[in-house]
Order: sequence, then C-alpha cells, then structure tokens
Amino acid sequence: MTGQKPKLPQPEPVAIAVDTCAVLVLDGSQRWSNPDLPCHKLVPGIKKFLDRAREAGLPIIYTISARQKGKPEGQVCSELMRRPAEPVIYPDGFNKFTGGELQSFLNLYGVDTLIITGYRSNISVLNTATKATRELKYNVIIPIDGMTAKTDYEQEYTLFHFTVLPAQAAELFTFTMLDMISFQ
Repeated sequence: MTGQKPKLPQPEPVAIAVDTCAVLVLDGSQRWSNPDLPCHKLVPGIKKFLDRAREAGLPIIYTISARQKGKPEGQVCSELMRRPAEPVIYPDGFNKFTGGELQSFLNLYGVDTLIITGYRSNISVLNTATKATRELKYNVIIPIDGMTAKTDYEQEYTLFHFTVLPAQAAELFTFTMLDMISFQ
C-alpha cells in the first residue's frame, strides 16, 4: 500500500432547494485579498458562486476569527462584495458553531442544508462540517474548489479525512464543485 494515493471524494452535481439552504464562508477575512496567501485563490470562484447564490436568494453568513475582530483584517474580503444583510460572526473556535451565534442565524432562516466554503479546510471547514452533520443533523455540501488549506498536503489530507470519519459521518457529506451546484 505504500506510495498509493488515498481515495478522495469525487464531486457530483447537486441541486439545492433555495428555501432551506444557506452558504457559509468560513474565515473569509480581508487577508483573502493578499495574492501571496493560499486563500487568495478562492476569491474568483467563491465570488462568482456568491453572486449566483444571492440571485437565487440564499442566505450567506461569513465567519472571521475572533482574534481579528476590530482589526483591519477582521473585515470580510472586499472582493467578495458582502451585502449589509449578510451577517458576519466572530466565533472563538475552529468549529464555527462555537458560541451559538451561527446556530441562531441558521434557525432564523429555517435552514437544514449548508454549503460550506472557506479557508483552512483542515481546521475550520473540517471541524464546522463535522459538527453540522454529526451533532446538529444538517445536510452538508462541500464544494471541493470552495475550500483550501495552507499547503496542498493539508488540503489533500482533509479531503481524505472527510472520507474516513467514524460512525458513518463520512456518508453525511456531499462533495461537489462550485459550478456543479444548481438552485431550485
């Protein structure tokens, strides 16, 4: 088995019911504007996807690290064109449900399905998506091209990790690409 690549999730087309779905942009801070950082490569695809999600009427919620609150880098990446009605929360944890504010917004919108995007797939995306499925019973859709990590290794390992989570958690995620998501 040495030298074999791990089995990674394969993206598939997904049709979203717009009245019960929300988009999460995890750790989508102003640092995404820095072309020297790996998160910058997310900007074009996520911006295009957010425009489509807005047109379809999906709620969009941004998270930014609590330690960045009140600092210039604590703003949502300006290239994503955040609208005033799109909430920004600052949870103090890798799992963005920490503190309960995210759950409150999702309850307000009557959501049962989450499209989770963002930076630090191996930290924020993995922890938030796992909490959302295993404990909170959300349907979770993960666009593979809508998340990234600091290194290619971390990204690949995260995708592999999603496929081997215990207690059938791996079966609770749907993997897709941003352009493979349609709205109903």
